[in-house]
Amino acid sequence: MLNEPHHDPSVNYVSTTSPRPGETVVVEVAAPAEIDQMLLRTMIDGEAQWIEGARQGERWTFALPCHNAVVNYRFWFKTGEVARWLTGIGCIDHDPLDHHDFRLLTTGGAPEWVTGTVWYQIFPDRFASSGKHNQDLPDWAWHADWADDVAEWPESMTQIFGGDLDGIIERLDYLADLGITGVYLTPIFPARSNHRYDAQTFDRVDPLLGGDEALIRLKAACDDRGMRLMTDLTLNHTGDAHEWFVAAQADANSDEAGFYYFADHPSRYETWLGVDSLPKLNHSSAELARRFYDGPDSIVAKYLRLPFDLAGWRIDVANMTGRLGQIDHNEKVRRSTRATMAEVDEDRWLVAEHFFDASRDAGGDGWHGVMNYTGIARPIVSWLGNFSTLAAMSAGPGQDVRDGEAVAKALDEVRASMPWQITIGSMALLSSHDTARWRTMARSDELAKIGFGLLCTLPGTPCFFFGDEVGLEAPDAEKSRRTMPWDEARWDMTFLEWYRTMIRTRTDSSALAVGGMRWVERAADALTFLRESRDQRLLVRACRAATDDLVLDLNQLRSTTITRLVGTGTAVVDGSSVTFSSDGPSFAVFQLAD
Repeated sequence: MLNEPHHDPSVNYVSTTSPRPGETVVVEVAAPAEIDQMLLRTMIDGEAQWIEGARQGERWTFALPCHNAVVNYRFWFKTGEVARWLTGIGCIDHDPLDHHDFRLLTTGGAPEWVTGTVWYQIFPDRFASSGKHNQDLPDWAWHADWADDVAEWPESMTQIFGGDLDGIIERLDYLADLGITGVYLTPIFPARSNHRYDAQTFDRVDPLLGGDEALIRLKAACDDRGMRLMTDLTLNHTGDAHEWFVAAQADANSDEAGFYYFADHPSRYETWLGVDSLPKLNHSSAELARRFYDGPDSIVAKYLRLPFDLAGWRIDVANMTGRLGQIDHNEKVRRSTRATMAEVDEDRWLVAEHFFDASRDAGGDGWHGVMNYTGIARPIVSWLGNFSTLAAMSAGPGQDVRDGEAVAKALDEVRASMPWQITIGSMALLSSHDTARWRTMARSDELAKIGFGLLCTLPGTPCFFFGDEVGLEAPDAEKSRRTMPWDEARWDMTFLEWYRTMIRTRTDSSALAVGGMRWVERAADALTFLRESRDQRLLVRACRAATDDLVLDLNQLRSTTITRLVGTGTAVVDGSSVTFSSDGPSFAVFQLAD
């Protein structure tokens, strides 16, 4: 595959990955000498423009004008009498649509710090308890001891184990030792469930978690350890006990009544997926926007400013937000939220939950990125996981067990569908509080560790659910929300050491943070790819079973020295070639040097 021309919109091939409007960017293509001619095709104001390039050594270079908000482009090249295209999904021999063009944004990408962050997701009630709060539970809740099992649904939603924000503070040194640089909390606002996606208000932090002051203390403690802190916000719905909804039901002529969709006031209204306790918000209301996400007095702005100073927001069910039948306010909501955040501080991250194709929602000045289930989790699970557990990821029919070639195509399809800034500004994950545990989904512990290796080496900012690093298991979302076992005798130390090793590898690497991606091998049981930045070149090889040796020409790799940084599998240099071998499941990251 190294004989094919290659481009990706990363720092390795583009002079700037975040161009300003009107800026001209130098883009390059690595190409074999046999190519006789190459042209860049872009779109300016909807019309195709062709740009001639110049060969400079092993690369062709082009001057790309960045005129529009989204700059899409691809390459036409000719070898002898054969003409082909180079697109985001690779080299093809048919005329493509623009959907798979390479893309750059002139609207800016995620803050620079995002790509170097590894996120640890915490469900606050289940991670750690300080014992300072939860003395008097509200009427909807019932107490469980820390060692108890998670109850069966729906009783599980009102089961309170007593985790709180001060408990997280007491365990931050554990996270620092693990190498975590970002803490992501599921919702922290008062609600009538332990998951808190049914908020009663957004004006204060739940007293069960310690209230506003506990969040301020947690932020300061994260700052002391160089960690970012982010939490969850639901723009799609509130709880039916939310103060807005209570006011809406009480008075059909109130501003708040316009925040919701009433079919028959006050008892019939639109909800999230038919759940009566989660009334859906109507984003045609300007007053809702002003209070919630549009402007300096909004909830979105409040928690980004001191004293809370959060690093950003993760938006729950962003794919559904603002959408109902023929109504679609999603673009307005995401752009207004992004603009409000930028007014507070452009260095804040806006990431959207999205289980499906996010390309139509992630193309400009809205979300900085998405929870990349489609582009990371689902392909990896289909390669390394059990089919019986895939339904835990909202996969449904069609999410089947695949071989490496199919998985590589799926990864390429998603990466090609979104601008590069969105790809590296997205959350890479295998599982979460909404899925089965990754260890349970994987077909073996060896494959589970390989999956985490891929999570840390594919483009995107890695995120995993608390307890995955000590080998917790669960067959579904509710059971995955068990409490963190702080008795180390219950930990699988082989998982902990592997997670710690891969996290350090990820955070120490510029190539893994911002480097491009180029396939070297796409076989049924082996995936091998390069991650390259301007100052580092890495080769990653993942094998889910024993597989044929991979023999590469050192000249093609532009390398004379190959050093294994982490993992198993071997690389043996013999003269002008190197042989990569694996006699079973393995994962390794190799450093390439001239």
